[in-house]
Amino acid sequence: MLSEPTIQRRGELHYLAIAETIQMQQIPDVLPPLIPVVKQYMEDRGIKAGGPDFFLYKSMARSGEMDCEAGFPVNEAVEGDGYIRAGAFPEGNYASIIYTGDFKDMMQAHIALENYIKEQGLVEKSATEGGRTEWGGRTEFYLVDPELEPNPEKWQTEIVFLLED
Repeated sequence: MLSEPTIQRRGELHYLAIAETIQMQQIPDVLPPLIPVVKQYMEDRGIKAGGPDFFLYKSMARSGEMDCEAGFPVNEAVEGDGYIRAGAFPEGNYASIIYTGDFKDMMQAHIALENYIKEQGLVEKSATEGGRTEWGGRTEFYLVDPELEPNPEKWQTEIVFLLED
């Protein structure tokens, strides 16, 4: 199930995350185990999450190789340790849609949001060079924790894409 897409102006949002370069089909196996590592890092340093965990898709090559980050927003800029990296989602206009359901069917939400952006005459912030597309802010925020809600039909994910100004 999909919500109606929206456009929102968002301020800069700092985060802590672990970066990985993977193939698209590896997402379910590689990225989810990174979340507890980031969470433990934050707990050990008394850093509180400023929102739900996320996967940030930074770029993708034609081969399907993706640069991704998995982590948590934080309320202020903090330092990482090299493995855990500090970053920030830039201020800007974001297109957003909320997908409810099992993660395996989430691609339909990405496609719906891409289509909405085109229909509105807007453009996602991205650049393609040498067969690799870099996105400005293509992110999935996991609003419902599967460990707390075992029914995948109740899982909710907010998908956001940064737009060109």
